[in-house]
Amino acid sequence: MVSARASSPAGGWAVWGRAMAWLLFIVFAPMLLFPTPLAWIALLWVGLLLLAAWVFLMATLVGALAGVSTPALSWLECRLRAWVARFAPDPETLWLHWARHAHRTQTALWCLDRAVVLGGAEALFQQGLVILEGGYGTSGQAGAIERFRKAALRGHAEAAFHLAETLRTCCQADPAMRSEVEAWYRRSASAGFRPAAVWLAWAYETGDGVMADEDQARHWARLSEEMTPQVFMSCSLLRHDAAPTDSLVRLTGQASRGIERGWDHLLTLRSGRWLLGVAALLLGSLVFGVVGTLFWVGSAGLFHLPLLILGPSILVLGWQAWRLHREGPRRGRDRLRQAAEAGDPEACYQLGLRHRRGGPGLPKDDLDAASWFRKAAEAGHTGAMTALAEAYLGGHGVVRDPREATRWAEAARRESTS
Repeated sequence: MVSARASSPAGGWAVWGRAMAWLLFIVFAPMLLFPTPLAWIALLWVGLLLLAAWVFLMATLVGALAGVSTPALSWLECRLRAWVARFAPDPETLWLHWARHAHRTQTALWCLDRAVVLGGAEALFQQGLVILEGGYGTSGQAGAIERFRKAALRGHAEAAFHLAETLRTCCQADPAMRSEVEAWYRRSASAGFRPAAVWLAWAYETGDGVMADEDQARHWARLSEEMTPQVFMSCSLLRHDAAPTDSLVRLTGQASRGIERGWDHLLTLRSGRWLLGVAALLLGSLVFGVVGTLFWVGSAGLFHLPLLILGPSILVLGWQAWRLHREGPRRGRDRLRQAAEAGDPEACYQLGLRHRRGGPGLPKDDLDAASWFRKAAEAGHTGAMTALAEAYLGGHGVVRDPREATRWAEAARRESTS
């Protein structure tokens, strides 16, 4: 059986080394032509790089201003991962690794789609699990059955087991499906998947869905004892019960947290705020002085056109700075987290949603999300009760417990009714 946990891609930065070396060579190799008669090619290449950097900066600023769902940084990250995957010895496993540790749900689904395109059994199986848990919308059991069937036909034992489980759950009233369900259980058990053998032993002993047969029950019971015990079954790639461990995500997360802590510490100091104000005043004076000088010197020609190109970005940065000055907290602490720590139920619920969805500066963490949902639910927040019920039903950040899920769902209904 192929398992995402049993097989792992080359760890850490070893995956990125060769791809990044080639990328750096492609970017900087034309600059070696500067000392040669072909220096115009190098100059043209540098101009194209500067133009691409400016376009990307503008796209980032406009995207941040418009609040688009796929910002430019996410697009660049996806393109960079696609480049690295070209040099990987096992790109499907690498895509699955990135999907499991992605810090955004959209990125995880995109990486999973790239793995499915390669046609591997493990990728199809993982996509079936995601569809079954609602990660692709309302496709539901039909879409999951299709993926499980394709993966099982490629020899994936656990996919055959999940296919049999899904068929048995959704087709209980159809006697014609029982033989197919039994066949998939047998196929999974024959491939070495112990839970399938355990179920067959119990089914033949009790007559659950099959004709009772003591010989078959003893046969599968003996085989299940000979198989390697398997404590955990695979779960969806969208199940994040811990912070991401991917190298790129870890590096960017550490950098953003370090910058945020330094910025917060600076804003909490009176001298730091004065220093930032003076620096902003000096920088503004310098910028306007340089702009005025260049316009005055180049007014007879077209030398001020680069400044006109930079004009929109300067305006956007100024507008963002004014909005942060008006809406941002006077001190460096996050107001939402501050309100949640003070016990505000709505703030606890919103912070739980942020942890469940993930974001640029906040990796997806179902464990913290469930903790904040519980705090809000205990304070009587209906939405938090529903979210906590979903967490217990799917095992997101908590141990799966249908009884607790039912209890919180009923509490949400009572609260909304009252």
